[in-house]
Amino acid sequence: MVVVGGGLAGLALARRLADRHPGRVVVVESGPDAGRDHYRWVNDPERADELWLDPAVDPHFWQPYEPSDSGYRGIAGLRRRLGGRSLYWGGVVVPIESWALESGEWPAPVVRDLTTSWQGGSSLYETAAEEVRRWAGGGPTTAEPLLSFAGREFTEAPRAVREFAGEGRWRAYSPLDDWPHSVETLCDSHAVAVVASGGRVTGLLVERAGERQVISAPTIVLAAGTVENSRLVLQTLREIDDASPLQLTGLADKLAQGFAASFDPAAVPPSIRALAESGRLHLSRADGELRSSLFIQGHINPHGLLIVDCYCMGEQRPGDAGRVWCEPGPRLPWPTFVAGGLSSVDEQLVQDQRDALNYIHAELCRVSGTSGDALAFTDPFGSVDLGKRLAAGDAMAFPGLASTYSFPIGSEQHEAGTLPLGGALVDDDAKVRAVDGLYVTGPAVFPRTGAANPALTILALAARLAEQLVASEVPPVR
Repeated sequence: MVVVGGGLAGLALARRLADRHPGRVVVVESGPDAGRDHYRWVNDPERADELWLDPAVDPHFWQPYEPSDSGYRGIAGLRRRLGGRSLYWGGVVVPIESWALESGEWPAPVVRDLTTSWQGGSSLYETAAEEVRRWAGGGPTTAEPLLSFAGREFTEAPRAVREFAGEGRWRAYSPLDDWPHSVETLCDSHAVAVVASGGRVTGLLVERAGERQVISAPTIVLAAGTVENSRLVLQTLREIDDASPLQLTGLADKLAQGFAASFDPAAVPPSIRALAESGRLHLSRADGELRSSLFIQGHINPHGLLIVDCYCMGEQRPGDAGRVWCEPGPRLPWPTFVAGGLSSVDEQLVQDQRDALNYIHAELCRVSGTSGDALAFTDPFGSVDLGKRLAAGDAMAFPGLASTYSFPIGSEQHEAGTLPLGGALVDDDAKVRAVDGLYVTGPAVFPRTGAANPALTILALAARLAEQLVASEVPPVR
C-alpha cells in the first residue's frame, strides 16, 4: 500500500497500518528527511517566528500551485519535508463542533464513529485525544473554566505539546516520534500521477532526482494536502473519463482575525494579569451563532506593559468562492491553480467576529480604566503586512494602544473541503467512487470544518481509514 504524503495525515495513517501489517506500507514524500523535530523545538522563538511569517527563509516552504488574486498567497503553502506540517503546527486538539458535524453535510456513520462509539468502544475523538494526551505527559484534554470574561468562559486550550523549560521552546505531537522501522519512507519522491487501468489503481508515478518510475500498488491513499490531493484526483478522473471535471469547488480555510492591546499590569484585574503570568493560550469554544473559537493570551512586553492578544478563528463555509483547478497539458503533473474568495456568508462572519472582538476590547479597557478607541480593522479582510501587525504588541510603549490583524485566506493553512466524504466524488469510507483502490485522507475530505483546529479530526479519520483498509486485506506493494 502506498501513502502519498508524509505530513500529519499520511504519517498517522501509515503508523496505524504498520501496527497491523508490518512491511506492507510505503510513504512517498516529495521533500527530504531534514530532521524530525518541531521547528519550535530546534529554533529560538525569534527564528521560529521568522520561519513562519517569512517563508522565503524556510527551504522547505512550497506552493505547489499558482495562487489567484483572491487568496492563497504569501505564507499560504505546504512544508515539503518528511513530517510536513506536523513539525510546524501549534498542537491545539479540539473536535469539530456538534453544530457543524450534525448539520447534515457530514455522513451520519462518520459522525457516529467520531463522536459516539467506534467499533463498539470509545469514539474516535476520545481515542485520538487520549493518545495525544498520553504523549504530552498527561493532563486533561478539557479543563474547568479559568477565566470568565465578557460573557464568555475560557479554559486552557488543550494542546498536544511538550515544553523545553526556560527557553521558550516547545514541540507539538508528530507521528514521527518513535517512528516504526517497518514503514518504508521514500523521500525526495514527488507524486506525479496515480496510474489507473480499467477503473482501478495499478500504481503511482513518482519523480526522483529527475527520473520517473512507477511504484506498482493496488491501493493508494492520498494524504498530500488538500491542493495536491485535488490535483491527483482530477488527473486520475480525467485519465479514466475525458468528460470528468477539471475543477473542484468547496475549498475553505479558516477566517482568523484579532487584536493586540496594551495595558498597565497594575490596573487590570488579577484574572487578566494571570494571562501573562501563566503564558498559556486560553480558549472559548465556538457556538453555532458566531461559528468562531475565541483565543486569548497575554505577555509582558519589553516596555513592561501587559499585552493581551485575542483572536477569532472561524469557519469559512465551503462553496464556489474557493476552488482548485488544473490545466491539462502534454506532461504531468498538470499546472494547478487556487482561488479562495469570501462568500456573502463569510463576509457576514468577518463582521460578526469584529463585533465580538470590539466588545472584548471595550471590556478590557473598562475593567482596567484604560481609554481606548474602537478597534480599526483592515478592510478588506486579510492584512498584507501580517507579520508587522502580529509583532506590534512588543513595540507598544504606553497603555491604551491597539493593533488589529487578519489572516489572508489560505494563510491559516487549514485548507480543506474539495473532496468531501459522502459527496459526488468520495464515499463515506474515503474511497474515490470512480477508482477502485484510491482513497483520500486529511482535511480535503471534511464536508464542513467548523471552527475547530483540524488536527484531532485528521488523526481520528486516519484511524478510521486504517481499520477499513486492514479489514479489506490489501495485498502488499510490489
